[in-house]
Amino acid sequence: MNFSIDSMITPNSKSLSELQNQLNLKNQNKNSFLQNSAVWHRNFNGDRADINNNTKEEYKDPLLRWPLRGLAFTNDIGAAIMDIAPTLGTMLWIPALMYFGADIYDKYKSDEKEYNPNKKRAFKQAVFQALASVVMPIIVVHNGQKAASLIGKSSKSGMSLQLKEEIEKFTINHLKRRKLKDYEGNINGFKTEFNEHLKQHLLDREKSFKTKNPLKLLSHWVFSSKHGEKMTDKMLKSIEEYTNKNIDEMFSIRTDLLNNKQPKELSGKLLKFYDNTKRNFAKDKNTIEGYVEDSIKALLKQRQRNRLFKIKLLKSLGGFIALGASIRFIDHFIEKHVIEKFVEPGLEKFEGGNWQKNVNFANFVKRGNSTQSGM
Repeated sequence: MNFSIDSMITPNSKSLSELQNQLNLKNQNKNSFLQNSAVWHRNFNGDRADINNNTKEEYKDPLLRWPLRGLAFTNDIGAAIMDIAPTLGTMLWIPALMYFGADIYDKYKSDEKEYNPNKKRAFKQAVFQALASVVMPIIVVHNGQKAASLIGKSSKSGMSLQLKEEIEKFTINHLKRRKLKDYEGNINGFKTEFNEHLKQHLLDREKSFKTKNPLKLLSHWVFSSKHGEKMTDKMLKSIEEYTNKNIDEMFSIRTDLLNNKQPKELSGKLLKFYDNTKRNFAKDKNTIEGYVEDSIKALLKQRQRNRLFKIKLLKSLGGFIALGASIRFIDHFIEKHVIEKFVEPGLEKFEGGNWQKNVNFANFVKRGNSTQSGM
């Protein structure tokens, strides 16, 4: 009987074979695990890097974020209300100037989150604040006021707010110099005199806007809240109708008050003003025309001031609307089109020129020292 060694299977040899197979399988699983771990590690690190890049927040300057950024425009609000509240308008420059100083110093001392003093950065921010927070907003406010004034021409009177403002101012000054008592029974005489003086005043004002000087034209167009108006015959007729109506109301108010009647043209607030004024004037022994006439005159001037205030308020509202609509545009325009395209390149060129001069000077001194040492 023939036996082959290969065909012989013993319990021990079978165990060795199975053990070898198990060992090989484990090695394969180990290699597969290591490969998968390496891939997972790379993917995880890549995902983590992407997460870090995505979650890394861009630096946002707290001084340029709202509402703190709004402090830079308090002076522009002051410019808008200067006509109706001059004291408050001037005081509103204080928080703006404090903000400008804080912002410029902040940009000088630090580069975003790191302490790194730099004069170039401070100068750039000073230019930005001067243009974006002072010059441009004031131009916008004044032109917004002009726009509001011109829109007033669409009213029934056909007159701009600016023209009405001039008429009210002239009326107040005229009341200071005239006594309605002297025109009692001659209202038409008062109207004729008033309208002649007003017409001349408006014609003189029209001439003041006519100029060929380019600087004055630019100043009127860009920086001024006033605009020119042509005094045509039609416009002068509308003005006369407007003023005659107001004069009739003033004389009617005077007549009612002298007869102890309540004028329908007066509000309760003005009536209270009249009563308080009359009470105070009654205590004054130095009244020239009598305290009643003085009180009526003071009342009529206050009435005109109230009319003037409403007109100025409408113009100021136009300035506010224009400013609010353009604030973000101004910041973007100055930063992207003025600072980045003109100021920064100019500073780099200036610094480069100074650096080249310093290098040339240093080389000159070095050559001079070498020449002296060689002598």
